[in-house]
Amino acid sequence: MIVLRWVVCLLIFKVTVDIVKIYPGYLPPDFTTDFLRGRKSEFFGAYQWAFYPHLIAGPLSILWGMVLLNERIRQRFPRWHSRLGKLQVACILLVVAPSGFWMSLYAQAGLSVKIAFALLAIITGLSTWFGWRAAVRREFEKHRLWMCRSYVLLCSAILLRLIGGAFVIAGIEGEWTYRIAAWVSWLVPLGIFELTRKGFEKRKQISATQ
Repeated sequence: MIVLRWVVCLLIFKVTVDIVKIYPGYLPPDFTTDFLRGRKSEFFGAYQWAFYPHLIAGPLSILWGMVLLNERIRQRFPRWHSRLGKLQVACILLVVAPSGFWMSLYAQAGLSVKIAFALLAIITGLSTWFGWRAAVRREFEKHRLWMCRSYVLLCSAILLRLIGGAFVIAGIEGEWTYRIAAWVSWLVPLGIFELTRKGFEKRKQISATQ
């Protein structure tokens, strides 16, 4: 289990770094580069004011999240966990979720993709808000669960890129692949998290009664 966690963390870190490496193509905007391809007509206006903050806040929240979810770091540096946690909550609620929602309105490949990304932004924001409220009330078990959900949703950006890369390698292209990736990238990991969480809690209850 420990090895798997390290593998997942390294994968998240690597993909996040790969995403950031593309940023020089966004400053100034190059409309042949990755995410900006085909967006020239809509870019100059309100979209760019959501796009650039999202570029900065998205990777930061993913990297900070790995630190915040590390139990050893939390136990050893509780004050820093609290401070970084507040920064994480502010980053998501004030930047990542609102900018993600605004960008979803301009998502390509049809209405279903717009809905997928809009729901992702809303649920990420709500999960983070509920996690913060639980911490304020000192309901730390609820806080942990809500922030885990928040982080799973944040990592949809990582899975979205991996799914897209897998389709490219397989030689499968088309708008339908992006529609699938838009939903799968967050619904599947969130579903897996909820199923494994319930399974763990059930095993814990059975152990407690024995």
